[in-house]
Amino acid sequence: MGSEGTIRQAIIIAGGLGTRARSMTGDAIPKALLPLGGVPIILRQIRVLAREGVQHVRVLGGHLGSQLEPALDPEAEKLGIKIEVFVETSPLGTAGCLTTLDSTAGDVLIVYGDMLFDIDLAALARHRHQFPAALTIIAHPNDHPRTSDLVVQKSGYLQRLLPRKTPRDADWRNLVPAGLYVASDQFFEALVPGHTADMIHDVIPDLLERSIPIAIYDTPEYIRDTGSPNRHAAAEEDLRQDRVHAVHLSVRRPAVFFDCDGVLNEDVGGHGIIHPDQVKLIGRAGKAVRLAREAGFLTVAVTNRPQVAKGLLDESGLDHVLGRLEADLAEDGGVLDRIYFCPHHPDKGFPNEIPELKINCACRKPGDLMIRQAMTELPVEKSKSVIIGDSLRDIGAARKAGIWAYGVRTGYGLRDEKSYPAAETDIPRADLVFDTVYDAVRFQCGYQDIGEGLSGAIHQRLPRSKAGPLLVGICGRSRSGKSTFAHAVERMLSESGRRVLRLELDRWILPLEYRRPDMTAEERNRVEVYPEIVGTLRRSGQVEAPGYEAASRGQRKDTTTYEARDAEVILLDGIFAGHRSIREDVDMAVFVEASQQTLLSRFHNFYAWKGLTAAATDGLWASRIQDEWPKIDLQRASADIVINLEEAIL
Repeated sequence: MGSEGTIRQAIIIAGGLGTRARSMTGDAIPKALLPLGGVPIILRQIRVLAREGVQHVRVLGGHLGSQLEPALDPEAEKLGIKIEVFVETSPLGTAGCLTTLDSTAGDVLIVYGDMLFDIDLAALARHRHQFPAALTIIAHPNDHPRTSDLVVQKSGYLQRLLPRKTPRDADWRNLVPAGLYVASDQFFEALVPGHTADMIHDVIPDLLERSIPIAIYDTPEYIRDTGSPNRHAAAEEDLRQDRVHAVHLSVRRPAVFFDCDGVLNEDVGGHGIIHPDQVKLIGRAGKAVRLAREAGFLTVAVTNRPQVAKGLLDESGLDHVLGRLEADLAEDGGVLDRIYFCPHHPDKGFPNEIPELKINCACRKPGDLMIRQAMTELPVEKSKSVIIGDSLRDIGAARKAGIWAYGVRTGYGLRDEKSYPAAETDIPRADLVFDTVYDAVRFQCGYQDIGEGLSGAIHQRLPRSKAGPLLVGICGRSRSGKSTFAHAVERMLSESGRRVLRLELDRWILPLEYRRPDMTAEERNRVEVYPEIVGTLRRSGQVEAPGYEAASRGQRKDTTTYEARDAEVILLDGIFAGHRSIREDVDMAVFVEASQQTLLSRFHNFYAWKGLTAAATDGLWASRIQDEWPKIDLQRASADIVINLEEAIL
């Protein structure tokens, strides 16, 4: 499995008295032999090491260490690797114990004996080549940074170590030593033989003081301490749920890209956040990030930080702002695998601006460089990835990167069209808009459950369909979940390789300024043009939508062109998508419904975003019940499928 530079040697530090694990071991076995999912943890470690190309493992045992060699010899023979066991005569600490071993040439992976891990050692070796150092600290973000050791890095190298027991007056970036290291000859030569030494408290500070380079390797892979009963139980659950190898760098997985201000934390307006105390999480933001990560998604923030270019915030200050965000998210279990930020700003004229950062760049959203960088550095499965943003800039970045785009009604609420860069030719539209980031993540985690029924039925119909695309109308009362459902089906079909077009009939809604008081619901929705639209689609033609802006209920400046030429499936999405005037031309009609109480709650949230008062919304609600619902409900009788989306996220 090796190539030049592959890590061939490892040391497992399995010494100590095993005090934390004593309630599990009963002091009858060394902690390294404590079963984890029925297999001693040290065997799990060695099997991963052997798979990744390690050929020689030295084990440093301590309390009850004489039991290790008989347990490990059969494994060495089976795996075809060399395993040596050494037992400490007296404890020398997590680094001092290394001086009892003979030195060897080449890089050595150092592993603490109570760590469950599964990492790509070839990727780690490449990093070592790119960032040569006496020691590489393997690090990751965790869900308790305020009570963890932290590393502060710059350009890939350690600048400062913050031990957890040392008081801190600020939050720092969430990057924690994971209990694994790669050491070179230079590292071993720096150790003092026979002296008790701790890696965090003694050796690393000494290397820093002597300006000996220490690299930081930040990985989203699985590394967990199992030394306490609670953490041991959590690791066993991760094994049962197949979460351990699932996040190995060789496994591509979808990412959820989060904007920060207005999505995860409140937008403060003005020049934006320039002090950590301005960071205030939006409700359930931490739970949203946690939900995404627990579902197996990479969690990545991509954020414009023009305050740096404007001279309002320096690099250290930005670290504290982002550190506060990460620490607050972690309080609810939310862990971001990475944060990418753009420090640039194109406009000059700020008193303390940084001239070299006042540029037009590709990373400032709606540029997509931050997303592309994440896709280069992380194993992102692009086709199922999504960005969640409050600004049209976020949506524009997603369009350029080729990923799904979900808006939220917090922050800008996608109402920043006037500040969208003039150089951009089109104003982008989100695939869906949700009330909050939590709602958007819930959909991202559950869209397959929502859309699998209809997408399966469509797959069955396609081989039998007549020439031309299969037309599916998805109709129902306003706020019933039609668009949520239609998009879930769209994703399921497109991600299975089908060519699908989702056409939003809301684009033809008559803007508020052109409506008469006596207009019917069908007139407001311009149902009279539906037969022409469907006829053109049937002929695999092109349809141009005039454009309607839901937030303002006004006319959009741009139009939208729907191209049906290559479509296998066309999803018509609108309250009258199963209308009698087009029902014979629609191959399948789906009526989506929800209870009146649910509809009312969603209706109020939606029109609050539009700026209506509660009283005005109640009046509009009453009129919709009277003049809209009866006409819409007529479609239910002729629908092929009736579905209730009571729990769907809008």
